[in-house]
Amino acid sequence: MSEERAKETLLGQAIDSDAHVGEPPGEWMERLPAELRERAPRALLDPDGRMRWQLDGRTTPPLPRWTAPRPDGSREPYVPREGLWDARAHLRDMDAEGIGRAVLYPGVGLVFAGIGDPALATACCRAYNDWLAEHCRADRTRLLGAAAVPMQDVGAAVAELTRAVEAHDFHAAFIRPNPQGGWRTLHDRALDPLWRRAADLGVAIAVHEGTTRTCPTVAEDRFGDDEFFFLHMMSHPFEQQLACLSFLAGGVLERFPALRVAFLECGTSWAVYWLARLDEHFEHWGYTLPALRTRPSELFLRQCFVSTDPEEPALAATLAHVGEDCVVWASDYPHPDAVFPGAVRATLANPALSVEQARKILIDNPRRLYRL
Repeated sequence: MSEERAKETLLGQAIDSDAHVGEPPGEWMERLPAELRERAPRALLDPDGRMRWQLDGRTTPPLPRWTAPRPDGSREPYVPREGLWDARAHLRDMDAEGIGRAVLYPGVGLVFAGIGDPALATACCRAYNDWLAEHCRADRTRLLGAAAVPMQDVGAAVAELTRAVEAHDFHAAFIRPNPQGGWRTLHDRALDPLWRRAADLGVAIAVHEGTTRTCPTVAEDRFGDDEFFFLHMMSHPFEQQLACLSFLAGGVLERFPALRVAFLECGTSWAVYWLARLDEHFEHWGYTLPALRTRPSELFLRQCFVSTDPEEPALAATLAHVGEDCVVWASDYPHPDAVFPGAVRATLANPALSVEQARKILIDNPRRLYRL
């Protein structure tokens, strides 16, 4: 069998490690206690047609209008696919794409990190998780939930993670890498109960940035509201690198060797440079971190995963210099900068990707990450 034909046999089995939902406001917000519904996060359009978030008494800086490319290179207003909110429509798109299962991450849920009131954040996470569980009931074997947890209150986060796993069979918890809830780093010992519980439950922690302008983000002190390109360019990879630094050099993975961590939606090639630099610093400056006993790259290979997308040209470098066993595949469906249709086929068409590597990235590694 040719290499191309062998890759085709993987269609239908691919696991999407990062797909998205759009929570209809009337459906998830009605699950909040009545006295909190008016304070729930809402998307608003300003007079210039730009979106802002109304977040518990404050309005965030503007976000640019979403547009999608036309075949001729021009752009048109983004019209979301029905599968963003309709689970059965998403399943039809998965069938067309050759995706067997998808792990679902939020839209509105990404702004919960910017809520100041722990009680409101906890209620929002609970309401979102209950809505997502119902959404996944369209096919619970193929649509898999990633839980929202209120990082503003670690005890509440532990309780909600436990509930989401035991009541809804969720396979991960997603967190923002940004400072929130009184802590500034993910290796703050105050967060250890959450990492311990995730390890005990066997669920992954998925780090997912958002550039939502709802909580502090790298480079906001340098770029203004009209420079979203710069903010988005910086926030995803640099916030992920800071999160990776905390989990590795901050000792989290050494303290919890059963914990699995995924870094999503910013490609993989940053890990080549970052792990090389971390290892070099460990060699020369490791004495300043006496609690860190293991080479950072070894910890990463043992417990971490990073997601690639269908159009990452430097994937071969990651496979060569980081390894084949820590890369998972993600579509980012159905965002306007995601590949659709043809996400799986675009990945399989990469000539630098062997059949064995494609199977690992599309199937085997996501199974290990999410314990499928």
